[in-house]
Amino acid sequence: MTAAARAEQAGHTARAEQAELTEKAGQEGLEEAAAKAVREASREGRLASLEDVLAKLDALGFQIPCACPPTTAANTVAHDDNGNIADDAYVRESDQRAPGMQPGGPGSPLDKKAWAWLAGILSSQPGIGCFESLSGRTVYHDPALLSRTYALILDRKGSPVALMAGEIRANSREYPRPVPVELFEAPPFDLTPIEIEHALKTMAASPDFQDITFTTTPSGVAYLFSTTHLERVYAEFLAQRAESLAMNP
Repeated sequence: MTAAARAEQAGHTARAEQAELTEKAGQEGLEEAAAKAVREASREGRLASLEDVLAKLDALGFQIPCACPPTTAANTVAHDDNGNIADDAYVRESDQRAPGMQPGGPGSPLDKKAWAWLAGILSSQPGIGCFESLSGRTVYHDPALLSRTYALILDRKGSPVALMAGEIRANSREYPRPVPVELFEAPPFDLTPIEIEHALKTMAASPDFQDITFTTTPSGVAYLFSTTHLERVYAEFLAQRAESLAMNP
């Protein structure tokens, strides 16, 4: 091999190594930006969806996979029994893309490839939590900035029944303790008396919420609890004790 050929080969090798380093740096920067988008949302008291993170990355100029419209209007993703995105979750229908919509641009629906790509990045980030929203989508948060408990409350705010049932069951299971009805009028729940009354009537009439019941203290304060996690006698004792402590701090 001549000196010129060796020099040319060395040049090709150097360029390839530089390209690899550049690609690696870009990938690391992208992962950091994706995690940062979730943390920014958590800091602002919001849950982040895949669409939110994708839009942020797009605005920052990162390269993202082509996103094509899904077959459903809800932009949800089907998962198999192992929690992986199902192969048939989406099919490409590029002819349905709205005029002027750029692949992967803010507001454009994600196709299967983009969902998997971004979900994989976020799942690899330490300190980023996720759960399935009531809407069926996966939402993300940073537990250090937005606790799991508060994140679940935010997700359920659009459904007073799910919000109240979830909080009642969690308190009965984890502490355990019954909760006063008035709790749901205060932040972060902020339900109106009418919403609370309607939710209680809905739960009373539904077989899915037959474990949700109440006890009334001698002073007339109603406490809600789940019979799945609390026996009535114990719930009554806890309610009376809570009221006594509130009156005599």
